[in-house]
Amino acid sequence: METGFPHVVRCCLIFFSLLFLTGCGGSPSKGLLEKYQTTEQTPAAFGVCKGYGCTRYLRINMTAEEWQSVLAAFDPAPEDAAAERRALAVAVSRIEQIVGPKTNTENDAPGAQIVNLNTSGQMDCIDEAFNTTTYLNMLSRAGMLRWHRVGHPLRRGYVFDGWPHNTATIHEKNSDNDIEGPGHYVVDSWFHGNGIAPEIVPASQWAEGWSPQTVRP
Repeated sequence: METGFPHVVRCCLIFFSLLFLTGCGGSPSKGLLEKYQTTEQTPAAFGVCKGYGCTRYLRINMTAEEWQSVLAAFDPAPEDAAAERRALAVAVSRIEQIVGPKTNTENDAPGAQIVNLNTSGQMDCIDEAFNTTTYLNMLSRAGMLRWHRVGHPLRRGYVFDGWPHNTATIHEKNSDNDIEGPGHYVVDSWFHGNGIAPEIVPASQWAEGWSPQTVRP
């Protein structure tokens, strides 16, 4: 068995190479939003990341009929913040169902493989966080978010304190200001397959390593 400092260095290089290949260990989605969303994203023209770490960026659109099928999630209008979060989950899943065939991501698998040599139709957490934030912003501009505002992407884990992971977020609002702490939620579409409703849970719980008990393909 090989031992000694050179072996340790080699193992570290292999580890960080694998980490890079996962995509989720790369740059956070916030920087991608600043890079690509210099113009307003609308259903008629918006960008989608895929390929792990947004190595592929596509500009696509939704038809008026497709967009109306998304907005149907808010009819009737949610009566409180909890109901609005449920509607948001339905709307985001519907957008993914529409976007999937347009971007060859309809078979995007849950999570992300540590090493994936065929990522063209797959998304890691950076892609998912970017895309979900885009969708939330479009819904906000359409006037669908009465009880929330869209937050910045959130990251947990820095290799040594947990596996890196990114997600979109929302902040619950009251009549005066954003409610911090318990009112901060993640909208995490990475755990499940394409077109499945994202997980919306308190950000504080998510930051501690939360994951769903059941993963839906």
